[in-house]
Amino acid sequence: MPRYGTTFSGLLPRNNLGYCSLVMAGFQLNQSLVQALRQEQVMAPHQIQALEILLATIPELEQRIHAELAENPTLELVESPGQSLSGNPVEGEAGENFHDAAANAAERDEALATLITLQEDWRDYAPLRAATDTYSSDDIERRQHFFDSLTVEPTLQDELMDQLREVDGLDEKMLEICTQVIGSIDERGYLRSHPSDLAITADASLDEIQRGIEIVQTFEPAGIGARDLRECLLLQLARRGDRGSALWRLVDEFLEDVGRNQIPKVAKALDVSSETVYELLDRVRSLDPFPGSRLASAPTDYVYPEVFVEWNGAGELVVRGNREFSPRLRVSPYYLELLEDPSTPAEAKRYIREKITGSRLLLRAIDQRQSTIERIAESILEHQRDFFIKGKEFLRPMVMAEVADDVGVHETTVSRAIAGKYMQTPQGLVTFRQFFSTGYRGEDGEEVSAVGIKSRIQTLIAEEEPKKPLSDQKLADLLKEQGFDVARRTVAKYREELGVAPSHLRRSY
Repeated sequence: MPRYGTTFSGLLPRNNLGYCSLVMAGFQLNQSLVQALRQEQVMAPHQIQALEILLATIPELEQRIHAELAENPTLELVESPGQSLSGNPVEGEAGENFHDAAANAAERDEALATLITLQEDWRDYAPLRAATDTYSSDDIERRQHFFDSLTVEPTLQDELMDQLREVDGLDEKMLEICTQVIGSIDERGYLRSHPSDLAITADASLDEIQRGIEIVQTFEPAGIGARDLRECLLLQLARRGDRGSALWRLVDEFLEDVGRNQIPKVAKALDVSSETVYELLDRVRSLDPFPGSRLASAPTDYVYPEVFVEWNGAGELVVRGNREFSPRLRVSPYYLELLEDPSTPAEAKRYIREKITGSRLLLRAIDQRQSTIERIAESILEHQRDFFIKGKEFLRPMVMAEVADDVGVHETTVSRAIAGKYMQTPQGLVTFRQFFSTGYRGEDGEEVSAVGIKSRIQTLIAEEEPKKPLSDQKLADLLKEQGFDVARRTVAKYREELGVAPSHLRRSY
């Protein structure tokens, strides 16, 4: 049988369009492989670990170390005063053999909730743990005490359900309706489901749903179960006995006008003076717009400064790393001895060697993290010394490339290292990120960052006359008098970022 290439080349010249069309139609069966070189960066596992540790805040780093202590028996925590981490997973006794040490190492970490993974790791190495190992009564008691100590904060719904159980005379149907209403209240205390939707869910009429809402609205704190701000405030006023008063009318009829600062209009409608309206507004401010926040349990976010910038005994500003929350770790000497012991099984040595390598890489990554952050802080102190001495208005423009050059790293490393990090300074607790911003150069050559301009705007507004608040254009003019040419629209942008209302809403009558 003739080959396809020979047959077609005999029928048609190679420069013939017909030949080309046949090739394009799929009649050429030969395929060729093309080799190409390209560069591709792949991060090793220890590099990924170092990056994750650099990005971690102090609480996140503590959690990471807790997990590593639970999973790696060769990593040891050195107890020190003021240290927040607790528990030493490896306290080998001189008389223990290797099998007992392995089992006991898994038992001695107090973080029992995370030890399941560690225990599974040990089971993978059958020679290291005997199947007949048992737990002592002290071990069982300690574990039970750990789980009994775990607490869960009651939610807003839990608190409201407790109050519902104390209501007498409710049939099973109404209890179900009230439960549906409570389940539809958000963490601020507002009812977020429409009565029609509740009626479908509870298989009830709108009148029954309204009755259920009214029952829940009698619960504490006052204002719970409201559908909007107006109803929330009115529920609180009704509980105080202010129904029908001038204050009640102000909230019921003129809340939107007050929001638009139309004080003269409200005063005329209520037939009172503007001063009386302001007195009523002071009473409105005593009400709680978010009553659910009193009962709702929210996770507390703790902020720990990575470094302290403070005055030393010689009257100089210096950077001090936060070692108080920095755990002291080391590779366990006990497992180092086991590694050198000729009687230790070869399989066990391989396992220990792997874990020790992981411990050393972790210790190196933590040390590099602390060193990088402290060097970044020292560079910031050098560039922003006026801020630390005089305050926000003297914060100068700075980009990460300047700090990266000082520290000797890439600016992306600086960006990762400062993410979510805080610094305790003579001017208070500030984020690292705050030091990096664009800015303006004054007529006298002074450089001020955008944060400094915002601080100046805030100062000008704080000093304005309440009856003649400064417009955005007037603020821009005053900044120009100080030597900073800032556009009106930029002033408006900074004012909004500061959470300050425009001039017509700040005016007092």
